Amino acid sequence: MTIPHEPPPTSSSGVDPVLAATDVVGEVDGVVIRPAGEVPRAAVLSVGTELLLGDLTDTNATWLSQRLKERGIEVVHHLAVGDDLDRFVAALQWLAERVHLVVVGGGLGPTADDLTREAVAAAAGVELERREDLEEGLIQRFAQMGRRMAPQNLKQARIPAGATAFPAVGTAPAFAITLPRPSPTRVVALPGVPWELHELWDRHVVDELTALAGRRVTVTRVLHVAGRGESDIAEVVEPLVGDRPDVVLAFLAKGHEVQVRLTVSADDPGAARAASQPLVEEVTAALDGAVVGVDDEELESVVLRLLSERGATLATAESATGGDIAGRLARIPGASRALQGGAVVYTDEAKRAVLGIPAALIEEYGPVSAEVTEALAAAVRHRFAATYGVAVTGVAGPDDAELPAGSCFWAVAHPDGEVEVHGRRIPGDRRQVLLRLGTTALDLLRRRLVQP
Repeated sequence: MTIPHEPPPTSSSGVDPVLAATDVVGEVDGVVIRPAGEVPRAAVLSVGTELLLGDLTDTNATWLSQRLKERGIEVVHHLAVGDDLDRFVAALQWLAERVHLVVVGGGLGPTADDLTREAVAAAAGVELERREDLEEGLIQRFAQMGRRMAPQNLKQARIPAGATAFPAVGTAPAFAITLPRPSPTRVVALPGVPWELHELWDRHVVDELTALAGRRVTVTRVLHVAGRGESDIAEVVEPLVGDRPDVVLAFLAKGHEVQVRLTVSADDPGAARAASQPLVEEVTAALDGAVVGVDDEELESVVLRLLSERGATLATAESATGGDIAGRLARIPGASRALQGGAVVYTDEAKRAVLGIPAALIEEYGPVSAEVTEALAAAVRHRFAATYGVAVTGVAGPDDAELPAGSCFWAVAHPDGEVEVHGRRIPGDRRQVLLRLGTTALDLLRRRLVQP
């Protein structure tokens, strides 16, 4: 296996200040893994030929990077390797020259192409050993599930000699071991099934990380911003953060929003959140109503919360988005407290038959128009006896005979019978137009709900 040469890092200069290591030595089982003063560095090694073929999206690597960052560990490499023993061992050896910790995801199953145990043992220079406690745990696990255990499952109870075992929460035991060469590197091997990986992480790996990196943690506060471009947001936010060396600022543009990410560190998550709160409030105020939610509370959650606080309800009429707005709301637990229902009125006939929109109105102004969108919002509010009605129409793409792709309208029908309607051309491909249209409509409702 040939991997492009990259010299191992020799210092921590240039690393984000929130990731700066303490002067405490990172020691596991009496072995120094991270010398004092070095930033703890990690790599995520994902296993499986299906990842390289594009048959499976590697969500584990994203999740692991987020968890490592929270513990103050800098992730410097993501690597994927196929089901080939020699390449697997070479990948481990290459990473061991560059990081203090390698987290391996996958390859702990019972089949012939599950090679993590063998590869890690080879990299550590040890044999696999049979662990009777893991065997007994597997037997009990299958009995609890009422399933027959195939003899080949016992393969999963063989782990590298000297490794720390993590008993299975599904059907795959995990383990951790230190590679002695070229310098001590801790390897944590976890199953690829996401829920198993998450459970074992919480039960066992967090303690490993505390020994390696100390107890300092990082927290990223996320501000969800709608209706403003990334450069426009940066122009406002960057001056507010520029004199804060203890904060790392980043922007993440998604199809329907821009995330402003503020990362801080402290001795525990609560302290980090408290330290960041004044800045979160300052940035929110500076963006003048464009922040639709903070941290885990995204736009849909905020809209439902605001409606519930007011004892108000909502109904949706969707043409272009085909039910996506209602679907986004319905995915939030407790949505039924505010979401009355919705109508997908994609065709002209559906607009007439379901919500009673006059054919003459559609004929005169067109199905994608301010007039028809206004009528849909009023009609769906009345039909579902809701406090508010939201409606959207649009041309997601390609162009139609009358309007270019991205031409969209959205409306909110208010309790007093007034209907507010807006329209513009939304940029992006078909998927982006639909996401942005739904977000724009929900954000209009949010803005009205927060008004005095």
